[in-house]
Amino acid sequence: MSVEDTIFVDYAALPGVAGMQVCGMSVAERVLRDAAKAGARHAVVRGDALPVLPALPLVVETIPADVAPPLQMMRAVPPATIAGVAISDEDSRQRARWALLQSCRRSYDGLADRHVIRAISLRLSAVLCALRVTPNQITWINVAVGLAACVFAARGTHAAFALAGVLMFLQAVLDSCDGEVARLRHLSSRFGMWLDNASDDLIDNLFVAMLGVGLGGAWLPIAIAAAVCKSLTALMIHVDVARRGKAGDVLSFKWFFDTAGEDLAERFETGTSLAGLGRAFGRRDMYILVWTITCVAGVPQVGLVHGALVSFGYFGLAIAHVIVTLRLARRARASGGRA
Repeated sequence: MSVEDTIFVDYAALPGVAGMQVCGMSVAERVLRDAAKAGARHAVVRGDALPVLPALPLVVETIPADVAPPLQMMRAVPPATIAGVAISDEDSRQRARWALLQSCRRSYDGLADRHVIRAISLRLSAVLCALRVTPNQITWINVAVGLAACVFAARGTHAAFALAGVLMFLQAVLDSCDGEVARLRHLSSRFGMWLDNASDDLIDNLFVAMLGVGLGGAWLPIAIAAAVCKSLTALMIHVDVARRGKAGDVLSFKWFFDTAGEDLAERFETGTSLAGLGRAFGRRDMYILVWTITCVAGVPQVGLVHGALVSFGYFGLAIAHVIVTLRLARRARASGGRA
């Protein structure tokens, strides 16, 4: 063991704090998981009546509160600091809980996520964490809710459209919850990310098609065309990221006009500029909110038009992306041949 990869966590002066629950995980477990994520490989934990710890991604040794540890061989870490809040009592535990929930917000959140959806999903995620629900379980529930929304949209009545809109909003909230719970409980996985993103594409495109079924007439071919175009765009993106060894990680996809050095916040900027607003209304959080409002208001046609514009817009970008990518690849091969 070395000082660089070994930590010391001391609960001797904080009886009872180690076992306090913060978003479905004891303080001690959360501190140790955060330390492991930061690179720690070994931990010495001192204290009495420590909580039972599950298997962790680092080796943990516990010692009684009255045993002096060899501090020269390890690095001490704050034993009860979560999301920047030092926990010592119930009040500070609640503040740490809320700060931890707020850390799930992302700099690249869309306008609807930032101002509407997160306000609900974060509170629901806290409950789901306490119930020990896993992210993948939330995603499967999310799929069921989305499919139910599609069924109601296809019925075509005012009440059915309204219920479909409400269910799609619930689907958007749950879609945030599975990622939030994954981060809060350290349960992120490659399969979970793929399941989340693939199911979102399935529900979105099916919902647009079912709006067309429910409205009938000329709306049906428009909706089917929009669903097909968006599905082909999603397929292109999934194939691209899978070829680069990042299956399911659609956020790693870059359009031909994206700059290599841009981070997610820059690429998904949704400010007040014309381009920013256009980007905002083309993002999932916003078009789900538009679908909810228009379906509940009794004008699902408006929601379908928005969905179709988003689908056809992305399909146009996909065609341009493929053309530019092929041209660049051809130039690269030609340059390589001349060299």
